[in-house]
Amino acid sequence: MIRIFYFVFLSVFLISCSAINSSQFFHNKKEGAGNIASENSYKTGSDNMSKMDNISGEPFLPDFTLKNLYKPELSLKHAGIFDKKLDIDPEVKEQSKYDIPIVVTERVKYYLELYARRYPHTFQKWLNRSYKYMYIVQDIFLKHGLPLDLACLAFAESGFNVNAYSHAGAGGMWQFIESTGEIYGLKNNFWVDERRDFEKSTEAAAEHLKYLYENLGDWFLAIAAYNGGYYKVVQGIKRYDTKNFFELKEHRFLYRETENYVPKFIALTILYNNYMKYGFKVPDTSPLVYDKVILNQPVNLYVIADRFNISVEKLKELNPSLKKPITPPTDGFALRVPFGKGGMVKTALAEGSPKDFLGLKIYRAERGESVWKIANKFNTSVYEFKRLNGINYNRIVYDRIVFVPNKKLYTAGYYDRFLREVRPYVPSVYIVKKGDNLYDIAHRFGLSLNDLLAMNKGINPRLIHPGDTVVVSKRTEFDYVRVAKNGSAKYVVRRGDTLWDIAKRFGTSVNRIMRVNGLENAKLMPGNVLVVPN
Repeated sequence: MIRIFYFVFLSVFLISCSAINSSQFFHNKKEGAGNIASENSYKTGSDNMSKMDNISGEPFLPDFTLKNLYKPELSLKHAGIFDKKLDIDPEVKEQSKYDIPIVVTERVKYYLELYARRYPHTFQKWLNRSYKYMYIVQDIFLKHGLPLDLACLAFAESGFNVNAYSHAGAGGMWQFIESTGEIYGLKNNFWVDERRDFEKSTEAAAEHLKYLYENLGDWFLAIAAYNGGYYKVVQGIKRYDTKNFFELKEHRFLYRETENYVPKFIALTILYNNYMKYGFKVPDTSPLVYDKVILNQPVNLYVIADRFNISVEKLKELNPSLKKPITPPTDGFALRVPFGKGGMVKTALAEGSPKDFLGLKIYRAERGESVWKIANKFNTSVYEFKRLNGINYNRIVYDRIVFVPNKKLYTAGYYDRFLREVRPYVPSVYIVKKGDNLYDIAHRFGLSLNDLLAMNKGINPRLIHPGDTVVVSKRTEFDYVRVAKNGSAKYVVRRGDTLWDIAKRFGTSVNRIMRVNGLENAKLMPGNVLVVPN
């Protein structure tokens, strides 16, 4: 009897369960397939992630498809697809806003995963560094009327590294090559490389991006042109009759790097606007705040640091364009000092003697000048003069700038550090022997005759004698300038030179060069010798 009662109870229980499941099934059908789609979305996520992780029922990645290209209100709410444990409050409802079109393709997802899961330390380092400059960059972009999210382009260019240089010679946070930098007024000479100046280079980047957008009419095309060149993008537009970057990309006309550059930028923009949701930490750096002191004299960073209790490292961080720990001898350089120090520095410079803040003299020496005579002229020791300038010979082997120390400087506690930084690159030198000729010397050091002549301006190949010095280094970043007796420079015109370039290089004006040389027009011929007023 008990057994019969048990089987009846079991049958009733099973029938009840079946009815409950059927009711639930029809209830789900009535609500639609949204929950089914959400459930399927879990399968695309981490194997370690349970269905309960997504209590909101929203997909992990919003619909950033091409049809939603111009919907900047879209935001990325979940990063679980990257198998990354997020240290955020799940109830946070804040949505990131984009002021530039956002579209997520497979390549964008690749870069999201690359930086969020495979190389999170790299992006965290970039994020920390960006915090020092981001407000400056966005302020400049705002002034130029550019979308603020364009600031994330600096992640793709250099990771916000103002000292970055590429193998192609591009430099600074915005990776300008020298010729493009010159178009926007960025100087690169013995004293400074303004491509490394975070304000000036950002101004140049803003002007360049604005120009590209105004001529191409699309931000993705403008960003592609920033990387691959304006004319390359224009050629692609004309050839394939499209102004859609993603359509142009399908034709494989652009460089591979450029095709990847736009998706990388989009991914980095998403990461920056949602970095805490991806498990990144709040940047551990502080925004740079500073005063500016407009100089009318060159100053030594080590002297300024010692005098005003500022670290040399801080001065270098604030003035990254300086190639030497000395500011240029031309007037008008804006020296950045920590906030609150500007007033006292400005007052001290106005009241003191220029030599008190430089600690040495700057002299432009001619090829063949005696090192002993220069040292004697400025009442310094030959040993210290050679040590400061990295000279191991007795005569100047090419026209160059040299530094003349005084006793107060080379007895200072910071002199050894200063010495290592101010000492210029010294090229290798060969002493001509009997029977030598320039062709043989060039061949011996793996150079062409033209290379050798370029590094030894003014040398006559037919008139070299034993004992003469010839520069044989493979580096050519030397300032080959002859100095006239009156202090003005004599410059030999090279192919491609313009009066504007020469005037900018020497800190003078086109009108002054034309007046001093009696020029009626700006036409130049290679080989002409110009007197450049100091």
